Amino acid sequence: MSGQRLQDRVAIVTGSSQGIGREICNQFFVEGALLVCADLRPLGQGEDVATHEWIAQKGGKAIFVEVDVSKADSWRALIAKTVETYGKLDIEASNPQSIDEVDEDTFDAHMRINARGVFLGSKYSVLQFLKQEPRANGMRGWIVNFASMVSNIGMQGLSKSSIQFSPPNPRSSRSTAGYTASKGAVSAMTRTIALDVAKKGIVANSIAPGFSQTAMLDNALGGALSEAAEGVKAAIPRGIFGHPLDHARAAVYLASDDAQWVTGITLNVDGGLTAQ
Repeated sequence: MSGQRLQDRVAIVTGSSQGIGREICNQFFVEGALLVCADLRPLGQGEDVATHEWIAQKGGKAIFVEVDVSKADSWRALIAKTVETYGKLDIEASNPQSIDEVDEDTFDAHMRINARGVFLGSKYSVLQFLKQEPRANGMRGWIVNFASMVSNIGMQGLSKSSIQFSPPNPRSSRSTAGYTASKGAVSAMTRTIALDVAKKGIVANSIAPGFSQTAMLDNALGGALSEAAEGVKAAIPRGIFGHPLDHARAAVYLASDDAQWVTGITLNVDGGLTAQ
């Protein structure tokens, strides 16, 4: 297909097995990328087919690599497998794994998965980018990290596992604080990473998703778009939930030549929620 913005670029997408990460893989495939789908397990909640198999069924090239984003050795192995398979790395998109996939529900768990995971992914991706010759336009690599709308605003009653809403619950405050702190760290860290690599042909940006229609959000709202869901939508200026496709399209832009002079930003994709 002509005109594909990510033609033959090799992309690692973490948290690829469901939700936003899965849709990023799909949109990267549509735009011509070669995929490395990375997660703790290949099959996500509510999915019948693993993401890499789904992409392959549609004629794309994709592999699955198990990764624990909080561990440096796991990142090194992931990038080594990527280069072994495709010969290079062009794009690293750190969509976080769910906190439900770790044993602890603590402040440290949020920081380890969200903040440390992004730090390690950026670090080892940059090391690989610098081993490669720049493209004709001088670019070596693109980093797309995922923050959250709570990078910009405080919000009570967030679930521990995703960008979710539930009625305020004082017992949830500890996990909410850890989640918001970790996502704020992603946004701030990405700005600094962008400056560190700005003269090396690498750009780094983050996306801050708002409330999106995912299995996790559905679970948080009781399994249906109930009265609670209507309350959440009423707080969004656009009046509707987002969809993983909205965030995936933003990721395609930030991973393409269209954004080669865009670096260090946090792109809010939230229906106007944080503009209020």
